Amino acid sequence: MKGIEQFQQRLHYSVYPTDKFKTTTCLVSFSAPLSKETIADRALLPYIMEKSTANYPSIEAFHTPLEELYDAALYAGASKVGAEHVIQFQLEVVNDSLVGEAVLAKAIKLLEEVLLRPNAFDGAFQPLIVEQELRLQRQRIESVYDDKMRFAQQRLQEMLGGELAIPSLGTLEQLAEVTPRSLFEAYEAMIQHDRIDVYVVGDVDRAQVTEAFAPIETLGAALPRRYPESVVREFQRLEEAQSINQSKLHLAYAVDVDPTSEDAVRMQVVNGLFGGFPHSKLFMNVREKESLAYYAASQYSSLSRMLFVYAGIDMTNQAKTEQIITDQLVDLQAGTFEEETLEQTKEMLYHQRRQLGDNPRQLIAWMSGSDIRPFTLEEEMAIIGRTSRDDVAKLAQRIDLKAVYCLKGETT
Repeated sequence: MKGIEQFQQRLHYSVYPTDKFKTTTCLVSFSAPLSKETIADRALLPYIMEKSTANYPSIEAFHTPLEELYDAALYAGASKVGAEHVIQFQLEVVNDSLVGEAVLAKAIKLLEEVLLRPNAFDGAFQPLIVEQELRLQRQRIESVYDDKMRFAQQRLQEMLGGELAIPSLGTLEQLAEVTPRSLFEAYEAMIQHDRIDVYVVGDVDRAQVTEAFAPIETLGAALPRRYPESVVREFQRLEEAQSINQSKLHLAYAVDVDPTSEDAVRMQVVNGLFGGFPHSKLFMNVREKESLAYYAASQYSSLSRMLFVYAGIDMTNQAKTEQIITDQLVDLQAGTFEEETLEQTKEMLYHQRRQLGDNPRQLIAWMSGSDIRPFTLEEEMAIIGRTSRDDVAKLAQRIDLKAVYCLKGETT
């Protein structure tokens, strides 16, 4: 997007100065290589850190200064992004200009409290807080089993192996090894060795941002972004059964496309035609025309070089559904689709990007993802606009089915 300022000090900054919003939104992101040995500690860590600090040792104590800063909000979370595990701290505060005082600088000092002075003693986080968050984390992990779509996708990714197979929350077995001391060790590793990226959207300038974040400039390490390696996989199929009414059919396709290239942007057009939108081939043919699925969609993961298809089906329709899904990809590979549908797909992708300017959180999410590719928002839209039928067909030919997972239920 035009107007985004990117610059490198010890930390990497992406700043979008704008007076469009009444708030300033900041995101501080800590990234490290995905590892099954550290995933459980790191996934729990932000929930521990956001609750209290050494100087504000309870939830109530920590919320008081946030409320005094015109109800500033601080959120933390963790996720898998390609081959990395990312811990994020997001801060939202009212613009300084609206209240006539330096709210942003004061709020960032609270964020510094979270990052530099956690609620820990003698190399360990507070046991009572840890035990409470461990209980909640166990519930989150167990909830994946109850959400059959998420469960099926997790099982599919386990089949694929590598970073994809590592659950974003870790496993119950890994969580059982987490202790107040292991969490503090994960914290120390995070602030010393992670790559740190800072994103800011609001009525700010570069000097204001660098001054406010100066105290955390000593943290982290200058690590390059880590991309998943291209993996040669043999085709796999797995079917399992549970007492459910609706079967879940999930397919994984390898996509031979560099995630930093223009083709990765064009692949969003391919995915939109295949199953990314309500007018796509999967939705119109699998769900609407043949009535074989309760839902049918696809999702492209550029970093993982994968495309995933999801469908909720009756068990008796599995073979026919798989065949029709295959037929839709064959049509794309042959360039068999209406020009009107191609233009509609482009317009949907344009619309998604135009909406970014209306929501600071979505804009920051795009900014953090756009670091992967060397294109501005306007350049991405131009690439989408130039994508032709021939481009779609050639890219679709680089999509190869690698795994099928079906969670079978009762016939309905």
